[in-house]
Formats: sequence, C-alpha cells, structure tokens
Amino acid sequence: MIHKAIYNLHPSVVSINGYNDAKDANGDSVVIDMVAVNQEVERLEAEAQADAEAKEALRQSMITKLAATLTPEETALLEELL
Repeated sequence: MIHKAIYNLHPSVVSINGYNDAKDANGDSVVIDMVAVNQEVERLEAEAQADAEAKEALRQSMITKLAATLTPEETALLEELL
C-alpha cells in the first residue's frame, strides 16, 4: 500500500525501489515525504476497510431479502455461495 500512496502523492514517479527510492520518467530521484506517505497509507487503508464493510452490508442485505422467499436450506446454501 506504500507504493500506491507514493504514486498518489507524487504523480511524476514512474518507479519505486524499496520505500523511498523513487524515480521519475527521466530517471531522476524524486524526494518522498514519508510523513505524507504514511498519512496517505492510513487514508487508503481506511477507505479499503469502509469499502469492505459496505460490501459486506450489501451482501447481508441481499441475503436477508432473498431469504424471505427461500427455504432454510436454500438460504444456508446462498450464504455459503455469497
């Protein structure tokens, strides 16, 4: 996730070696602000967590709605599949 954060914050970066050795298209080094990168990593992780929670809530909602028309066995199978 660190590389994604670096690319987000430094659009001129085309390659990263490790955590702070970044190069632009000309092969020149790009100075990386690791404090900002760490903040961006936290933001990306929170966004990913929120997306996962929203997807799970949607899955549960769908199961609940479908379960009203299914037998208990069909509901159990649906939960396994989803």
